[in-house]
Amino acid sequence: MTIARVSVKDENELRKIITNDVSVVESGLTAICNDMPIDEKAKVDALCHDENGQLVILKLSTKENDNMFFEGLKNLTYVNNVKPMLKFSYKDYKINDTKTPRLIFLAPSFSKQLIDVVAQMQGIQMDLYAWEYFEFNDKRALHLEPIWLSTATKSKPRRTRSEKPKPPKPIEQQHEEITEEVTEEVLIPAESVELETPKKRKEQTKKKSIFSI
Repeated sequence: MTIARVSVKDENELRKIITNDVSVVESGLTAICNDMPIDEKAKVDALCHDENGQLVILKLSTKENDNMFFEGLKNLTYVNNVKPMLKFSYKDYKINDTKTPRLIFLAPSFSKQLIDVVAQMQGIQMDLYAWEYFEFNDKRALHLEPIWLSTATKSKPRRTRSEKPKPPKPIEQQHEEITEEVTEEVLIPAESVELETPKKRKEQTKKKSIFSI
């Protein structure tokens, strides 16, 4: 199987790739609308809500761009101010307008300066993901690498292997279902297998809950 990295330089194409299956970004996300205008120059790339109804703004870029941080804050201020109107306008969506919206930035890479600024922000939930787009077996899939995750995001349960999302549908075949799944088998040498006592299982569970991302 040949895997090749695909260049995406058009933000409209990137938005289609991501919103085609936003669960790739985060389990439980539901896309509400795209390209929501704020003023003559600014727009919300993609507006979603999570499984708790909290509004989530996706700020997208096809290149490393520190300015996207300030654009994201502008998006956040606008969406936070019109939460009740959005809830009324999109009645078919489970929007919780009592919560402050959060931001997810997606770009090929982020500067250390931007990462440091996000890490120092207080009171705003922001996450950074670096994206790559790959082609394999005549199909294309998006890969996201977390660069910085807020405490609230880290505390969410991680996907199990069975919950891992399928690759997004190819742009040219958006109406075709992708049924092929990739499985991975891990073999553990018999001599390394150790019986698990209830006490040890309890300690391991405690550790996972503290250090899980």
